[in-house]
Amino acid sequence: MSKRTAQSDSTSKVDENYASENSAVNSFFRVSYGLFALFIGGTKSDFLSSIQLNLDKAEIDISSEVYLSGVYFASMLVGIVLVALTLGEYLNRGPYNFVSILIPVSVVLTLGVGFFLPGIKSSSRGKKIDENLGSAFSFISAMSSADVPINAIMLKLSKMKEYGEVSREALKIASRTEILGTDIFTAMQQVAKSSASIEWQKFLQGAVATSTAGARLKPYFVGKATEYQSRLRISLKKNAESVSVFAETYVTVGVAFPLFLIVILAVMSVIARTASGATISFLLLFSFIVLPVMIVTFILLISSVNKEVQIS
Repeated sequence: MSKRTAQSDSTSKVDENYASENSAVNSFFRVSYGLFALFIGGTKSDFLSSIQLNLDKAEIDISSEVYLSGVYFASMLVGIVLVALTLGEYLNRGPYNFVSILIPVSVVLTLGVGFFLPGIKSSSRGKKIDENLGSAFSFISAMSSADVPINAIMLKLSKMKEYGEVSREALKIASRTEILGTDIFTAMQQVAKSSASIEWQKFLQGAVATSTAGARLKPYFVGKATEYQSRLRISLKKNAESVSVFAETYVTVGVAFPLFLIVILAVMSVIARTASGATISFLLLFSFIVLPVMIVTFILLISSVNKEVQIS
């Protein structure tokens, strides 16, 4: 009994923390929209539509007008803080010129991050969907081969959490059909418009077009799964070749070249019997700054290629 009480207390605390965080975010956007509503009213509709589409793809449940007001408000707060710091440095006879230069840079940077953040999140979510499409297409193909209706396939797929973001996309379709009573193909078309994955969009639109043309969906699903699996094999082969090229380049540039350079400089210093300050400074700079930067760069490059070929 005490364990259940402790668990319920911990759950209630988590819910309270989430509610307080959510209310704080809502209060921030409420204040920001009250300040910048008139200014956003003059923004071009195409720009607002583009941001709204990225917000929908990233599953950020907020309107583009409210989101833009939050971006403007955040940049204004950054500017106010930096202006206050500049005045403080000026009164204390500190380096206020450096802080004053940061004001426009920080404000523009905040605006840029705010404008591009929905697109970045949308692209990231699209990659997560693509990671599970191969296995999801195989599942859909197997279910359709057993003559399971498409609405039942989407409902079953929405409950398969191992498919990650694909199951969330299927849940959008299933919720429209099961709760709102929308036709399955209308729901697929609606979800395709706001999906973050181009491949998933093409799949849903192809299914709708196939059904509209009066063709059977089973051959389409089987063919799509086979096509995607072959494309994945080709993509894996290309990315494996890219990884091998990066590995060979790293061995040459990141391992052999630094060793030869350090050995040559050391030998030259021994032959000359003098180690100049410039040589020592160069060795220190190369060993502790240039070489670590090269290693980190190659690590990031190889990790980015590996992320592109993750398949569940």
